[in-house]
Amino acid sequence: MNNEISIQDDFVFGSVMSNKKLCQQLIQLILPEVKIERIEFPTVQKTIQETQFSHGVRFDVYTKDQDGVVYEIDMQVRHTRGLPQRVRYYQGRIDSEMLKHGQKYAALRRSFVIFICPFDPFGLGLHRYDFLSYCKQDKSLELGDGRTAIFLNTKGTEDDVSKDLRNFLDYVDNKDVENDEYVDELKDYIQNLSKNTEWRNDYMDNKTHMMFHDEDVREEGRKEGIATGKMETVRGTISLLREAGLPEEQLKSKVQRQFNLTDSQMQKLFE
Repeated sequence: MNNEISIQDDFVFGSVMSNKKLCQQLIQLILPEVKIERIEFPTVQKTIQETQFSHGVRFDVYTKDQDGVVYEIDMQVRHTRGLPQRVRYYQGRIDSEMLKHGQKYAALRRSFVIFICPFDPFGLGLHRYDFLSYCKQDKSLELGDGRTAIFLNTKGTEDDVSKDLRNFLDYVDNKDVENDEYVDELKDYIQNLSKNTEWRNDYMDNKTHMMFHDEDVREEGRKEGIATGKMETVRGTISLLREAGLPEEQLKSKVQRQFNLTDSQMQKLFE
């Protein structure tokens, strides 16, 4: 199973980053200029939902350092529309979480939203894109609101990051990386996770759940017209679940329930 596990999987990434030491090392690797003495125990899959009418947000990894600076790190596997707007929304929700009732705005600490992307989000070949707020009329004038957005790109071609960060990005990109202490620690940690039966079961359940609730899968289902008999999307999902090792009877039950299929449709799919 270990050969199939990639740190690109957000469940795997979150599991690894729940290790305080590995999480702090990654933040320091990305931001060597920031002095981090310690961080809180990272909160994995942190959800913020203000009201029943507001759009909630689920952060992959959320933690603070000794000065209250917030670091939010997400693994962004798909190059979907709206990534910049997602950053904007994340930063707003972080601010609302950070500022308690009655506090002055000056109490807001710095925040970093970091997206790790196995694709080039802006097409310039850079391994990292850092965004701050500047004055349009004078680029030397920074707003100084304390917010920074960073996009890391595993497909970068420029010589613009440290060797250690490049090695990490290559590892995320599923490339062979040798003789790198941090990458070796990540590999060992994932290997140990894969030997844990409870973790493997949680991993499989999460993989199945995310597959059924993936927005792209639902959209493809609508396009393909599942209700009218065009079952290509369902067949693709079945193949993925089989590759993931889901037992056949459990697979059938989940597929029928999730896609609301009739017994006749199920018979055609599994004949």
